[in-house]
Amino acid sequence: MKPANQIDGLEIKLRQLAAKVERQRVQHEATVTENENLKRELDRQLGVVSALKDKLAQTQQPVAAGKAPADNDDQREAIQFCLREIDRCLDWLHRN
Repeated sequence: MKPANQIDGLEIKLRQLAAKVERQRVQHEATVTENENLKRELDRQLGVVSALKDKLAQTQQPVAAGKAPADNDDQREAIQFCLREIDRCLDWLHRN
């Protein structure tokens, strides 16, 4: 094989390698961006779960103290909403 042909072959391989490196770089940047977005969403969801747990604990304190909870439909609905939100957040966390 002539040296010119070898150089041409090497040049082709180098160009292919450079293209592959560029594709990997672009894919890496996309993955890093997606990872950052997922971390932000996870932090947000953890904040929601924490707030809902605190709210639930405050709502359940009268029950733990032996006091009868008020027969207020709004409070009952709020508690049920909090429980649904906690379940939804926990499901999301388990999936991700």
